[in-house]
Amino acid sequence: MFKNYLASALRFLQRNKLFAGINIMGLSFALAASFIILLFVINELSYNTCFKDRKQVYRVLNYNDEVKVTDEGTPYILAENLKDEFPQVKYATSTKLMRGFSIKLNEEFIPIDKVIGTDSEIFNVFDIVVVGQQGYILDEPNSIVLSQEQAQKFFPDKDPVGKDLVVQVNDKEEVFVVKGVFKNIPVNSTFQADCFIHSKWPLEWINGRIKDRNAETNWRSFYWQTWLFLDKNPDIALLNEQFRALEKKVYGEEEKYDFFLQNLSDVYLGSREVNSGLPKGNRKNIRIFSAIAVLIIIIASLNYIILSTAVSTGRSKEIGIRKTNGANRQSIRKQMLTESVILSVLVLPVALFLAWLGKPYAEDLFQTKLLIFKSNIAIYVTVYVVLTMFIGVVSGLYTSSFLSKLNVICILNNSVRTGKRKSRIRFALIVVQLIIFCSFVSSTLIIRSQYKFALSKNPGYNNENVLFVDMGKNSPDSKVFINNIKAYPNIISAGGAIDALPMTGFWPYPMEFPGDKTKKVPIELLAVDYDFVETMGIQILEGRSFSREFGSDEENSYLLNEKAVELLGLTNPIGKKIDVVEGTVIGVVKDFNLHSFHRDIPPLLIVASDGFVMQVAVHYKPGTLVNILPLIKAEWEKIAPDQPFKYKTIDEFKKEIYSEERNLSVIISISSLFSLLVASFGLFGLTLFMVKTQTKEIGVKKVLGSTERGIVLFFLRKNFVMVIIASILSVPPTIFIMNRWLSNFSFKTNIEWWIFAFAFIVAAFVVLPTVVYHSYRASRINPVEALKYE
Repeated sequence: MFKNYLASALRFLQRNKLFAGINIMGLSFALAASFIILLFVINELSYNTCFKDRKQVYRVLNYNDEVKVTDEGTPYILAENLKDEFPQVKYATSTKLMRGFSIKLNEEFIPIDKVIGTDSEIFNVFDIVVVGQQGYILDEPNSIVLSQEQAQKFFPDKDPVGKDLVVQVNDKEEVFVVKGVFKNIPVNSTFQADCFIHSKWPLEWINGRIKDRNAETNWRSFYWQTWLFLDKNPDIALLNEQFRALEKKVYGEEEKYDFFLQNLSDVYLGSREVNSGLPKGNRKNIRIFSAIAVLIIIIASLNYIILSTAVSTGRSKEIGIRKTNGANRQSIRKQMLTESVILSVLVLPVALFLAWLGKPYAEDLFQTKLLIFKSNIAIYVTVYVVLTMFIGVVSGLYTSSFLSKLNVICILNNSVRTGKRKSRIRFALIVVQLIIFCSFVSSTLIIRSQYKFALSKNPGYNNENVLFVDMGKNSPDSKVFINNIKAYPNIISAGGAIDALPMTGFWPYPMEFPGDKTKKVPIELLAVDYDFVETMGIQILEGRSFSREFGSDEENSYLLNEKAVELLGLTNPIGKKIDVVEGTVIGVVKDFNLHSFHRDIPPLLIVASDGFVMQVAVHYKPGTLVNILPLIKAEWEKIAPDQPFKYKTIDEFKKEIYSEERNLSVIISISSLFSLLVASFGLFGLTLFMVKTQTKEIGVKKVLGSTERGIVLFFLRKNFVMVIIASILSVPPTIFIMNRWLSNFSFKTNIEWWIFAFAFIVAAFVVLPTVVYHSYRASRINPVEALKYE
């Protein structure tokens, strides 16, 4: 029986090559786009699944109730205490990313990005496979464990274990011994490392930079990440109680530090509000991309159903003969279902090939490698096959439900009509397609409008002709570097700060409210040198900026922004004493956007720290960037010959910060094109079918005096109404969804009426030419031939 269904299906496809081709092409493009998006979504959801015991691995986070901030920073001493005092903790380790670490190769120091200071427990917590020496391989201060990639770089085709490496750490040369090599950590892990070194080195760095603190035992030195490996099925409620007891013992009742646990599975997608240096995903974007994939599939499915049902109505005589020969409804349904599924199966390899062709472009778009992970193979295959089969089954069920109900007598008397109800259903399905398309177009314009707004709006400081040089570490030569580059005539000014503007991190501080020591308010800190305020063009409203003429500025002088003055209730702030490290307000700056436009302007305290410079801002004359870059690079090589010269213009920095918005805009734009392409295939086929089935009606109209223009307008009116209805119905859901998306921004653009008008024009431009083309061709047919049409 199946062979019979298969033969019938293949004959039907051969007789209807055009409609089969339209269906295959439309569905192939839609599935290819969806497959690429779903590959990204599946990979995002698979982060940290590479660790088999991930359900037992936890990160300790720190919530500061006074400043309302969750941070990954914890004291170094915490891991040791938790291991000793919390019975459910099997392994515990502290980790810190080291900056300015390099390894010597061929008389040249090669910078290493992901160097983790830690202890041997790290290999138990993360199940990292070490090849070579086992056990406590980081117990000695000069031990180093390399990744396979780094081992191959420095010891090509050799066993590196036991070999020496000359390294540069904390601004000095040391000789390290390779104690082991670990397998490269998969890229879908938030925890990454090129090598591990002893925790002595980051402790030394902290003690050298932060005066009067012993980072090894100081409970207020929040510079480390603490990772735990717990018993199976841990009692989290009990652990939280133990944390509260520990906090009370260490910090007392006054300081509000609340430690809590975050499972490794939640680190990537559950850390948007965590102040952390680890990579973060975005659940909202995953939901948006998933919705886009679903909408594209819906458009393709509707397209498939519309064309399948339209073409199938021409098979009524075949169905009638089958019924006369004894076929029942069930067998008719099986036949239609088989044909539909076969067509969808034919689409799958075409869609996969198109997805493979589009993958490199999608990687540029998503700004990530769309890798095929072995651990996800079963998920990829299941999702792709089920999705394809689902479309075929749904279309087959819908078509078969109509054809299997046809009356044999009506069929053989040639009195079968598709009926107004079927036409209305097809009309409604096309309207749904156009609603999705119009929503895509409108959403794209709104997101692009917000993106352009974010790039062009004045944030309250120099927004053009500024570049930032990444110092890479707290270099003692930053003053020399700044003074040297300021001497060039095309450089207007240069100044340093702890971070570039707009800042991506945030540094809140609980400040005592003036006159009430029991009340503390959160205020953010920005450490700058003497020239940064002038270089960035930050406006002084009252008082003065920092100046080298006043030797005490770096020790006890501060600037406040307007928000901070208002929050602290200061009427005449200049000269007021405030509690940070006791100091005096010397000036008030105009509010500016310290962070991106996602965040509101915070109350801000600016401190002078001439020696603590991580980023150098360079304000240059317009049009001179190409000229000054070689000069700045030459000065950099004088102070840091072994460190790479890294810089970004402020435009590049902003584009990086708003890259999610840009990518989303482009993805929805491309989705609009795909939906347009798929809908166009459907409209082309359906219009052709409608014109063919109404050929006799066209002939009658011509006999009764209708002109070619009148016939074209007849078809045009029907479809124009359809476009108007779809455009209107697309407005409410688009406004609702886009308002929710815009709520992520404290500073945002407005949703303008012309956006929806433009979407209507685009939809009309797509639909109407197709209708005009087919209706015009039909209007030129000879009435005599038209009246013979059957």
